[in-house]
Order: sequence, then C-alpha cells, then structure tokens
Amino acid sequence: MKVINILFCLFLIMLNGCNADDTNTQQTTKIRKKRDLSKEESKEEKPKSKEELLREKLTGDQKKQLDWLKDALGDDGEFNKFLGYDESKIKEALEHIKSELDSCTGNNADQQKTTFKEVVKGALGDGIDNFKTSASSTCQVQKAQ
Repeated sequence: MKVINILFCLFLIMLNGCNADDTNTQQTTKIRKKRDLSKEESKEEKPKSKEELLREKLTGDQKKQLDWLKDALGDDGEFNKFLGYDESKIKEALEHIKSELDSCTGNNADQQKTTFKEVVKGALGDGIDNFKTSASSTCQVQKAQ
C-alpha cells in the first residue's frame, strides 16, 4: 500500500507540473502574438510618392526624360507641381521633350540642350497646357541653316 501511495503522489506531482507548463505556454503564445502584430505594423508599406506612382506607369525613355526634367527644374516645388498634372499630359510633355532633345545633335548639342532646359523651365511656369507650343528647342532651326 505504501508503494501505491508513493506512486500516486509522484503521479499527482507530475500531473501538476504539466499544468504549470500549459499556463506558461499560453502566456508565451500571447506574447508571441503581440510581437508578431508589432512586426506586421512596422512592415506596412509607406505610401508611395507621386513620382514613384508615375514612374510605375512610364516607359524606359519616359523615365529618362522625367529624370532630365527633374534636373532641369531643380526646385522640388516646381517638379512636384509638374507631378500634379494629368498623367496623359505628363506623358505627352515627356514625349515632346524626348523628340526635342533627339534633334539636338552636332557640335553645339550640349549648349543647345542646356538652353532647352531653361526654355522648359519657363514654359512649365505657365502650366502644361501649352507646353508643346511654348517649349521648343533651337536645335531644329539650327539644323535647317
């Protein structure tokens, strides 16, 4: 009988030890859930800028022209104002810039492109609606002479 009592006591002690681990496991699970939630919150993507959203929709050449235009405008405020225009008008303006820059060849190409930067800066000051007519390079004029 003594042996059975001792075994029964050991069994109860082991059983009690198992219950203690269960509560610890539940607490650990809660802590892990909280930690995982905080990681998910930090993984949330930052909202993309207007420039990033536009770049996703542009072709390779248009992206090059956008970089050129950003350099030409220099001032972030002017460039951000440009990004606020309608997407189709922006693409049209970038295509116009590309065609004008492609026509700048020869000995004075760099000087002509620099002059065109200033013309573009001035033309965008008046808005994008008349950009094609107000922003033309002197490259084609000099080719004709």
